[in-house]
Amino acid sequence: MMTKILYLFVNILLCLGKCACEENATVSSLNNGTNKFIRELIPLKAPQNLTLHNFDDKEAVISWEPIPSESVRGTFRGYIVRIWNNGLSQVYAIPPEITKTSVQFFPYSKNFIAVSVRNDKYVGPRSAAISFDAPQTEPGMPFLFEYNQLGSHSALLQWSKPNTPNGILLGYNLYCSEALEFGINEKSTVNEFIQGPGNTQAKITGLKLGQKYQIEIAAVNCAGESEHNTLVVEVEPHQPYPPSMPSFKYKINYNATEKTDYFHKECSKPRYPYTPQSTLSIDHIDDDSYIFNVTAEKVVTPKPSTTVAPEQLQQVTAGDDPCMVKTLIKWIPDVVHNPGEYFFMKYRLKGNPDWIETPSEQSEDFLIINNFNGCRSYEIVLVAVDGEYRTESEIQETPAVLFMKRY
Repeated sequence: MMTKILYLFVNILLCLGKCACEENATVSSLNNGTNKFIRELIPLKAPQNLTLHNFDDKEAVISWEPIPSESVRGTFRGYIVRIWNNGLSQVYAIPPEITKTSVQFFPYSKNFIAVSVRNDKYVGPRSAAISFDAPQTEPGMPFLFEYNQLGSHSALLQWSKPNTPNGILLGYNLYCSEALEFGINEKSTVNEFIQGPGNTQAKITGLKLGQKYQIEIAAVNCAGESEHNTLVVEVEPHQPYPPSMPSFKYKINYNATEKTDYFHKECSKPRYPYTPQSTLSIDHIDDDSYIFNVTAEKVVTPKPSTTVAPEQLQQVTAGDDPCMVKTLIKWIPDVVHNPGEYFFMKYRLKGNPDWIETPSEQSEDFLIINNFNGCRSYEIVLVAVDGEYRTESEIQETPAVLFMKRY
């Protein structure tokens, strides 16, 4: 019995010795071979000379100097590039051999960029950040786009503002074409510019029963046009019946601006200016904590003084009365029920028993009242029409506003 126990004990010792020898051999191989163990520590140095070269479409091209390999203190896995503005941030992983790349910037805002080294375990200190004012780019597409029929030959189009205007939003391009079995009839295409970023409604009329139409909407800013959102419109026969109560908005002292003048005025604004590459100004930010504590600077451009000397204000004649202005009326149909097919306005000076009626507006969803006395208070009513049926809105009372003519 004792002999068996001694035999087992010797075999156990021999087995333990063998395992220890194999472990030592493995450690020796790791220490002496090509796959030796590398201890990962935080890299010591930040990349130097981070430089912005130019803008390429919607991207910024940047470069930096290669990092010394001994400062990585681990397996060199490349670089981390971070770009951000006052509300958004994006991180890019760049391979070790790359020291010049492009990153997508955030349009129409002040952008910041910093770069760091990374190994298998850690990201090193960030470089001095650079900042620049990014240019405008084409806006995002209006996401929601729908229509409601008005009568038998018209439709009301409604859409949403784009989530990413990417600049100064000017309005929308609207395209209407007759739809064919495959594609559209390009000869029938009609294009209209809808001015104003908040003007997200338009009426199309003259539609034929049994004909399908392809309607496209695109947002427009100073950099160009967005992708198109498309829907197909086909009107159905409509039997007139009393419209539901409409509503409307108005703007006193409305001045229409030609498209060219409007574009020039809006796109000449100094907000977030894009500086040409030849004179590009880049700020280097050395304070590392600034990267995580960005405070958007509010730059106020002083406006030229509009103060007018009292002697410049003169009493004008009745024929040149500054109180007589244009007023825009915007129809807001009740599309949940029967909106009606078209509308007209009636208005009167407050206290006057007699109403003034405008001609029916059958093509647009708005009309302009000329010679509207902005210095007096009016009562205004919009009347929605569907065949022989009419429905009036609630009365809106306009405020009396003093308009002075300046010489």
